[in-house]
Amino acid sequence: MNWIEPKRLASGMTIGIMAPASASDEDLHKIEEICASKGYKVFWGDSVHRKGLYGGTPEEQATEFQYMMTTAPCDAVLALRGGYGTMRYLEQLDYTAIRKYRKAFIGYSDCTALHMAINRYSQLITYHGPMGVDFKPERKADIDALFNTLEGKLQVIEPLPEPPRGAIGTDLGDGVLRGGNMTMLSMILGTPYFLEDESWEDTLLFIEDVGEAPYKLDRMLQQFRLSGLLSRIKGLVIGTFTNCEGDEDEVDYDLGYEALRYMEENRNSELPEPFVCYVPTGHGSPHQTLPLGATISFRYISNTIIVHPYTK
Repeated sequence: MNWIEPKRLASGMTIGIMAPASASDEDLHKIEEICASKGYKVFWGDSVHRKGLYGGTPEEQATEFQYMMTTAPCDAVLALRGGYGTMRYLEQLDYTAIRKYRKAFIGYSDCTALHMAINRYSQLITYHGPMGVDFKPERKADIDALFNTLEGKLQVIEPLPEPPRGAIGTDLGDGVLRGGNMTMLSMILGTPYFLEDESWEDTLLFIEDVGEAPYKLDRMLQQFRLSGLLSRIKGLVIGTFTNCEGDEDEVDYDLGYEALRYMEENRNSELPEPFVCYVPTGHGSPHQTLPLGATISFRYISNTIIVHPYTK
């Protein structure tokens, strides 16, 4: 099965919004206003009005997500927020139908589980980008970048922070971008919803997180190491780690440096040299939109990523 691109959005289309994880009390009117300012109508899922821990029972959320991604009167699906809940219904979704309708799905954090499942079983490119909770006037740059990506406009993300290792004038490398929230990835490693084993050598693994102390991040990194993942992937794409400073004795922890060291250990000599690079995206701002499942090229010569239109 080949990778396919989601439908390209254009002014006048409809964005479906639902709460695939936790329930929310966001200002729905403000979100609708921002969508309207971009020329889009909004179709609300029932989950956006539910109260409690989740946007519904696992069965309700699975049914609604399936509907939104297929026959609902919308052209793309935007998660209202993350939190927790998406792992509860991954096995209830029809990924063949989701592939057929080719709707863009946008979200991050707990939505990582949905990205991973759709990428694996629908082979449909999805978007790690701002959610409804981020649709606020002060996040205009992030929202503009999201809509530019959904509308198939070429995006240049620059400048990137300096990687642990690289040489001016060289390409760091390219590969298929997969991943999302580091905690979520560690939770689904070993399940049928993680990366398919035969894809590891072509993968650029993207990770980001919020509120996790360095020792917890290292614990997850050790899990990736012990599974053999780090010694096989092409590269590690490190996003923003918000409020992950930890105690005073953890201030010198360098996730990128440690990861690169592990990626070089026990590596098959036939595999290309691994690399680590940084991208300003994750919880908080800036939050650049990234196409998960797309082939991405990182260029150290210009300190940029070029995000080509991954829509049709």
